[in-house]
Amino acid sequence: MLRRQCEADSSLGRSLKVLEQQVAASIARGVVVPGQGEAGSFEHNTHKENARLIEGAALLGRLNDDEAALAHARELLESYAACYREMPFQVARNTNPPGKLFHQILNEHIWLLHASLGLALLKPSLSDSQYRALLEGLFLPMLEMFTETYRHDFDRIHNHGLWAVAAVGICAMVIESPEHLAISIDGLDGSGETGGFLAQIALLFSPQGYYVEGPYYHRFAIHPLCLFAEAIERQQPERNIFAHADGRIGKSLHVLLSTAYPDGRFPALNDASRTMNLDDEGARCAMALLAARYEAAPELLTLAHQQQGSWLHANGVALKQAMQQVHADVQATSQRFSDGPEGNSGAHAHLKHGYGLQAQHVVLTAGQHGMGHGHFDQLGMTYFARGKEVLQEYGFARWVNVETKFGGRYLKENEGYAKQSVAHNLVVVDMQSQHDGDHALADTHHAELALLAGSDAAATARCDNAYAGVTMQRQLVLLHSRHTQTPLLVDIFALSSAEPHVYDYTFNHGGQVVRWWETESSPQPVSTALATLEVLGDSAGYQHLWKVAQRPADTAHCMTWLAGDSFHSWHQITQAPAEAYQLRVGANDPDHNLRPDAKVMTRLTATSQTFYSLFESHGHFDESLEQCSGARPQVLNLRALEACEGAVAGIEALEITLRTGQLLLVLAEADAVPPGGSITLGDYECRIRAGVNLIDF
Repeated sequence: MLRRQCEADSSLGRSLKVLEQQVAASIARGVVVPGQGEAGSFEHNTHKENARLIEGAALLGRLNDDEAALAHARELLESYAACYREMPFQVARNTNPPGKLFHQILNEHIWLLHASLGLALLKPSLSDSQYRALLEGLFLPMLEMFTETYRHDFDRIHNHGLWAVAAVGICAMVIESPEHLAISIDGLDGSGETGGFLAQIALLFSPQGYYVEGPYYHRFAIHPLCLFAEAIERQQPERNIFAHADGRIGKSLHVLLSTAYPDGRFPALNDASRTMNLDDEGARCAMALLAARYEAAPELLTLAHQQQGSWLHANGVALKQAMQQVHADVQATSQRFSDGPEGNSGAHAHLKHGYGLQAQHVVLTAGQHGMGHGHFDQLGMTYFARGKEVLQEYGFARWVNVETKFGGRYLKENEGYAKQSVAHNLVVVDMQSQHDGDHALADTHHAELALLAGSDAAATARCDNAYAGVTMQRQLVLLHSRHTQTPLLVDIFALSSAEPHVYDYTFNHGGQVVRWWETESSPQPVSTALATLEVLGDSAGYQHLWKVAQRPADTAHCMTWLAGDSFHSWHQITQAPAEAYQLRVGANDPDHNLRPDAKVMTRLTATSQTFYSLFESHGHFDESLEQCSGARPQVLNLRALEACEGAVAGIEALEITLRTGQLLLVLAEADAVPPGGSITLGDYECRIRAGVNLIDF
């Protein structure tokens, strides 16, 4: 069936064509089994490629009745079996134990998983002596290493642990080792609670399916999860693995795919690449498994078009058939994803509006820290609009598999800058990272988040533990108005303390600044750049920021920048005059490890402070045609309003003046709404309800 579905113009067909080319090229150059090398080296990359070729060539041999491909897969396995047992261990490069082929055992787990899938396809064609030689020279030594030599690491609850149990479990199924299969599913103690596949599912994913380390490592962890779950369903259907823990596997697939931006990229939350997307192998498996074993939402199936290939598996066929039933344009849906094994460790909001690539997507983070890959980014946000990430996450400081950059491993700047609060889109207090930059402390805390009623894209989050004595609340709303082509993003960030603090509102924009600190209603002179660059601080990430320009900022200010073919404007009002900075990443970076991204910061000192910000996307610029339209923002002015009797806790009101009209936005907590809902805000007599209230004049 799979072979018949691989038409040339389908994603399955494209994947098969790529595989055929890869196997043909490998057969032409012959079997190459190198020695040991750094991550990103020829040796490292060749071992990785060989594992995939073992599986791929065996699969191609079965699909196409290709004896040459089957022989090539067998020869690769035999070459490794001839040398693996006597091969020395690699030198450890980090806290992960070393393997023989790779410097960390994780890569060896991945290697075994692919090789085991290849062995399963080859097994019917092997003689007893060939099969025994492969077991004794390669597969049994690997299993011994993973479950005996590194027994202490096997039950680790981590994405590495998922690869370990999936590799051992699938290998155990192929070679028919019930003992190894049992520990891979239920852990070394057999309880299914402290280790093994079932414990990994229970402890790494929330009941709603959110993965603790964020989308980047979610798509990495989902790959072995999909492969092992599918194998368990086929080998032990009585377990009903896809219904296990109230269908947590399916929920996890749904959450992963739902976190992707409209262009298929994943928000770079925690340690993450800014370019990782749905075309990753794990994401391909997730999409196919969701379509085959569960009911995939039409919104997610439309994202499958972002994938240039598909899982060469019966599940890939199911995905192809499901995609044929879905129209291209599906309204994006906002969602809240709970975090933590019990679902009570905060949450993350993904606020969405629109269709296809032009949809908007806002992320608000208020969940768990993310273990060793966590960043100090409670109440951080990202924003995607008009086909691009407008407010960007920095991601990790790592050049993956680039041998000349610390062997492709995490750089010291990952701790020194990328994880620090100032690298994110939020408010930093006293130039220090949240939780004093202590990962262990951060892992014990979380924020709280809820979606707001009255809007299809609004959320509020509160955190009172990131900084001692400071309570933070952030409210985000995508406003739809007849006066603008694209919804407006309103960001209200309130901080409260009994003591004065330095508050730095900052974000990454990654564009070319057009105008800075001018408002349409009250033009101000453009600031001048500093004569010499200055470093912004000496710790908590500030030591890596250049101060490019600086000026006093009135209580109202704005900036317009160009990113790609669209203009974006940020309007902000504060309750007191502030200092404004243009910043550039890269100070104190002699090895050029950091990406020189652009940032903006508003700084003021106060006990309590609310930053009212609005982001709008507007206009169009075509450089090839030298045509520009709509370069000026539609918003002219912002004004925060109070009730006639003074500030009311739990109510925020913002007047937005546009070129063609006026908006009044009122955000109200349930216990702040007066009886009957009537309230006077500035010059407005309003009737409000809990949640989002918008009056469009």
